[in-house]
Amino acid sequence: MIRFMLLALCTLLLSSITLAEWNEPNVAGAKEHPLLKFYPESSVYEYDYKEFDSAPIIVSYTKGAEEPAKVEAIEGKVTKYSYYHKPNTSALEIVRQYEGALQKVGFVTIIAGKEIPGTDCNTGETIGSFRLDKNGKPAAYVMVHGGLNDSPQSTVVIVEVKQMEQKLEADAGAMFDELTKSGRVSVYGINFERSKALITPDSEKVLGEVKKLIAAHPELKLKVEGHTDNVGDPKANQKLSEERAAAVKDWLVKNGAKGENLSTAGFGSSKPLGENNTEAGKAKNRRVELVKQ
Repeated sequence: MIRFMLLALCTLLLSSITLAEWNEPNVAGAKEHPLLKFYPESSVYEYDYKEFDSAPIIVSYTKGAEEPAKVEAIEGKVTKYSYYHKPNTSALEIVRQYEGALQKVGFVTIIAGKEIPGTDCNTGETIGSFRLDKNGKPAAYVMVHGGLNDSPQSTVVIVEVKQMEQKLEADAGAMFDELTKSGRVSVYGINFERSKALITPDSEKVLGEVKKLIAAHPELKLKVEGHTDNVGDPKANQKLSEERAAAVKDWLVKNGAKGENLSTAGFGSSKPLGENNTEAGKAKNRRVELVKQ
């Protein structure tokens, strides 16, 4: 996974080669980001914005380690700018300018300087990675790729960290089809307060579909399973997964399901569906499963 992320990072760096001129107008549609103004005396020749996407970001760096740079696919609002800068502007100057501007608005520097440590790229890049924290958690990352072989160009990737808004809701019919096909179905959208087994109000639509499933098929006997990611103590995660499964059963019984047709189990982080070294993988692992008995 790490090697795949590093290759993606190399591809992003090499994709910045262009024949654009620094004094050309910005490409049509380019908008200045609230966190970072346009670089002065430069031209934006590529601009891209996604309301929800992911980008490879260096999230930590340990000098002297075997793999000093840790790269993760960070999800959220992703904005990308590719610049051509005034001639004779060095890649290091570009990265240092971004570093100074970002520090003024609260970003911390993960790494800023020549080359990309811990990768197989040999691009002569200068790189900067920066993080903004809010309430003790990462809220945004900025990744700056200075010019190839010290050329006066750069690529800037800004990720405002957020979870995807769930627009495709769980459907009772689709859940029944999957139970019939494979005997189990992963249910996403049943959310809990952080480190607790208290179901949050935004879960009621999905729980309502589970309720419809049970009402339409009263013969079903189901085991409700709780699963977590691997963050925290394994024993605590095991206990939490059991309590969350029990909370889902309690909600269903209070809303008309027969308690004798429902059992519960918790597996903590022992049965992951995704990689626990990425935010996307962790989100996939935090789930409730319904298993046909």
